[in-house]
Amino acid sequence: MRKTSKILLSALAVSSMFFTMTVNAEELTPTPSENQNVTVAQDTTKTVSDLTQEELNTIIPNEIEISTTKTDMANYFANTYNDPDKENPAEVAIKDKIVSIFGASGYTINASEFSISVMATNWEESFIEIISSEITKDFTIKYTKESGYNEQDATYVKNKVDSIKFANYEGMDAVFTIYNLGDEESASKWSRDTFDFAKLLNDSSITIKKSNSFGGQGGGTPWGELHDLYFYKNDILYFVKKEVENMGAYGTTLENGTPVNMARLETDDEIYKAMAKELESKGFKNILGCYELTAYGTTYDNMKVSFTLGNNYNGKEVQILHKKKDNTYEIFKTTVADGKAEITVNEFSPFMIALTENTTTENVNKAPNNAQTSSIDVVLYSILALGSLVGITYILVSKKKKEIA
Repeated sequence: MRKTSKILLSALAVSSMFFTMTVNAEELTPTPSENQNVTVAQDTTKTVSDLTQEELNTIIPNEIEISTTKTDMANYFANTYNDPDKENPAEVAIKDKIVSIFGASGYTINASEFSISVMATNWEESFIEIISSEITKDFTIKYTKESGYNEQDATYVKNKVDSIKFANYEGMDAVFTIYNLGDEESASKWSRDTFDFAKLLNDSSITIKKSNSFGGQGGGTPWGELHDLYFYKNDILYFVKKEVENMGAYGTTLENGTPVNMARLETDDEIYKAMAKELESKGFKNILGCYELTAYGTTYDNMKVSFTLGNNYNGKEVQILHKKKDNTYEIFKTTVADGKAEITVNEFSPFMIALTENTTTENVNKAPNNAQTSSIDVVLYSILALGSLVGITYILVSKKKKEIA
């Protein structure tokens, strides 16, 4: 009996020892602390600083769809002149979308770690650049369609815009505001809003909004700004954009609507010297002026050109030398009537005017400058008037170039 009890006690002691050792072994297993848990999470999170070009190409799709409409974009660009601090709505929407795209791929990213751009020149094309690594990916933008948009209105507006007969200024569509030579007071008031674009359509159901890009041409040439025109119907944008130069110029408009710019050539100009020499060789030394005439549109044969000299020259004969495009000369002899010397030409280029009689010219600066739509009126000035033209050049050249991102 005692022997049996001793065996049982020994067994219990061993069992107790085993239990105690088991518990102690579990207690020795470390429990992760809160700091250790954070470390594990950081180890599994991807950051864009380690992103490769191949990974960026895979993550960013070739097309990103946003809830912004093209009307939203047109309104933004049309108002940036008056509200330059307003954010581009497409860029805001794309940034949010890109953060979401990266999050779905297991990356954490914020807007300061990448850049995108949606330009006024092309709304559909954009790109993302990861700033830390300077890797980029191009993508296109898909805008939300207008709820009230219909193809019938779209076709109507497009046909209306296509029917506008713009002038051609250095390969660009253009509109002109024409001033008489010497009318610096009116010309100095020229601005981005001088021209009424609505009159291009003569249709009150279509609204035109515009934004401007840059300007600053001046001196003897036309001056102006490049505009993006947006065409709306019922407050919905239908014609996305039309680039048009808004120009000011000295000259007149032909009967077919073509504007003609008139630039005074000074005595030190090589063309002036050559034409003066040609006239002097024919015995005409009393030169009244030299002008370069440039048409910005369609010209035609037998265009009437009248040079305003003033009524004090009525009945006097003048010689008008024309340097043609083939560098040959033609000369016109005409008598001044109603203060004007009128000739008929088939092309525009430099013209020089001289009196047939080599008498002293007086009071030329008092000549009227009433340009007509069917002719070109050249106003001739005395030395005193030439001083005012210096002011014109200063006013025009001082126009600063502006740019809209």
